Amino acid sequence: MRVFKSSRFWLFAILLAAFALRLYRLGVAGLWYDETVSVILAQKDLLALTRHTAGDIHPPLYYYALHFWGRLAGWSEFSAAFLSLFFGILLIALVYRAARDLTPIPSPNRSGARGEVALTAALLVALSPYNLWYAQEARMYTLGALLGLASVYLFARMLGSRQSPVGSRQSTRFTHHALRITRHVSRDFIAYVIVSALGLYTLYYFAFLLVFENLVALIWVFRNSQFAIRNLELRITNCELRIFLGAQLTILALFSPWLPIAFRQALDPPVPPWRSFTALPEVLLESFSALAFGQSVDPIFVAPMLVIVAVVIAFAFRADRRPPTGDRRTLFTPIFLLGYTLVPLLIIYALSLWKPLYHVRYIFTYSPAFYILLALGLEKIRNSQFAIRILLLTVYGLLSTVSAYNFWFNPRYAKDDLRGAVHYVAERWRPGDAILINAGYTYPAFVYYFDQPIAWRGRLTDYASFDSAALRSGRITYHDAIVLQTGSIGGAANLGWGNPESDFYATTADETRAALARLFAAHPRVWMLRLYDTVVDPDGVVRDYLATRGRIIDDEGFAGESYARVQGYITRRDSFTALPTAATRREILLGNRIALLGFEPAAIAVRAGAPLDVDLYWQAREPTNVDARLYSGLFAADGAVVASSDETLIGHALGTSRWPPGEILRQPVRLIVPEKIAPGDYVLRVALYNPLTNEMLSAPKSEFVTADGQIILTRVRVER
Repeated sequence: MRVFKSSRFWLFAILLAAFALRLYRLGVAGLWYDETVSVILAQKDLLALTRHTAGDIHPPLYYYALHFWGRLAGWSEFSAAFLSLFFGILLIALVYRAARDLTPIPSPNRSGARGEVALTAALLVALSPYNLWYAQEARMYTLGALLGLASVYLFARMLGSRQSPVGSRQSTRFTHHALRITRHVSRDFIAYVIVSALGLYTLYYFAFLLVFENLVALIWVFRNSQFAIRNLELRITNCELRIFLGAQLTILALFSPWLPIAFRQALDPPVPPWRSFTALPEVLLESFSALAFGQSVDPIFVAPMLVIVAVVIAFAFRADRRPPTGDRRTLFTPIFLLGYTLVPLLIIYALSLWKPLYHVRYIFTYSPAFYILLALGLEKIRNSQFAIRILLLTVYGLLSTVSAYNFWFNPRYAKDDLRGAVHYVAERWRPGDAILINAGYTYPAFVYYFDQPIAWRGRLTDYASFDSAALRSGRITYHDAIVLQTGSIGGAANLGWGNPESDFYATTADETRAALARLFAAHPRVWMLRLYDTVVDPDGVVRDYLATRGRIIDDEGFAGESYARVQGYITRRDSFTALPTAATRREILLGNRIALLGFEPAAIAVRAGAPLDVDLYWQAREPTNVDARLYSGLFAADGAVVASSDETLIGHALGTSRWPPGEILRQPVRLIVPEKIAPGDYVLRVALYNPLTNEMLSAPKSEFVTADGQIILTRVRVER
């Protein structure tokens, strides 16, 4: 039974439960924009990674860690997020250690009270939906919080553990105090300097935590200098002050290679402004709600429990009737823990009056103190109120469970489904089409999830070199995708610092329209992946051009806070008046309403494993009230299907019910030929059917119509 009373046993159980909780559904959701940035940057070589992060909004340390981890574990969503999970588990262990070593004894009459506070704090972090959120996100926030707590822990050891015991003899105290400084300085000083410098290389917002530490140090020096003067020990305080100042200067020296970049990032950011000012009441409510129950609950919904949590925290400030004496490990006092989280938050708010900096995700770096403070408050509720403590923990756990459920399953809190959006484009893109993506906000997701060759990816305004002549000459082929990144229309001239490789660039409405005109002249269809386009195109220049100069054929939205959207356009608004001269005529009327006029190319040869592309030409003879679907299949000589596709004819936004009679429309079709298919001759067939009844649209009998109503187009030669 003694093992069940062991703090180590319960800590191990908490860590194991936390690991299982964070492992659940890890990597199931696709990566959202920030996470795809992490993976794309980490896949670069270290020099390119460093050069790129110099123009990003975060320093490079986390990307370095992910670079080496990805080379070892792969680049899947699961692997990318697992690194954050690992740092999140280490954070729980360090919360336990810091709370056990540095919190005051909450109940002087109870042995082991400090250990109970430490275990409760670790449990709160383990169950925290806020921590769960970032432990499953491929970003640097769990690493930043871990380094932040390590910095504060070592800072507290440097200051708190060397306080002189009251009431001892002057000479003895001086000797022991000096020896303690000598013994601790190398270990604590070096460790504190290293983790603090690493924190700055992880998050620029880490600097606000160092500001808090310096404020505490100033208060501590002032308080202890008064005490030292009365006891003739000013020289000891000066020594400790020099140690702390030396640590700060060393941190600054270690960060100095990146300091010019940090200053330029702060004063002249290379990205478009996307945050708006948030009022202080909203900042405090959103931050407090996230700390308590995560970002996947409405603060109004949990408001009553937030009040109770605040009352529990207030208990932590209640003085004991018998305050501890002679305890030199009490720097983690309630006021210190409150300042740990609150002071950086208030600094962020104050700076936001100049330039908006606040986002609830950045408060996570300062979050560990909240859970230690909450654990102290729970411990201060005495044994006589044990039932109340259990009730509070139970209600807290239930609300945390609701928040975790929302995080995993509620569409309101889902990540932006960029994986689904990019796959949607990849399934519908055809040779000859162009793909537009919004500036730097979508290219990382596009590159990560687009599984087809890209012939060229660059800025839309640089498209002058790739016109229809280049396509006709073969310098650019129709068979691989051409991806164009729109610019920040009306953006500041210094956007991206003028670097041609920057994710973002400034452009004008006229430049954009001219580039779109060249794009429309060179491509029959354009697909656009929209995300944050109201940031880089606030006046809707691109949206307006596509809507007025093109003809929409598809429009699909995807889950997530930012509502990613895919739209497809035919670049010519006027319809074909006749079949192209290269097309093979095959006029067959289906369902007495829609005619297949022809197709191209006439002869098809394709390699196993390669895509098979063919263009079909259709015409509505009579109006229809159903959007017919197109079935395409590649058949072997024995009638077996070896490849097939099923899609809405033309597109969801321009289905057959919207076709004016007499209009001719082109439908590019793609089949993927299996890699293990045997070489030889196959037959390509197509058919239309009613999706409401799954009935095939009938066709008159002919040599090109099979018994089951499928239309034979042409023979396909499959080669190795």
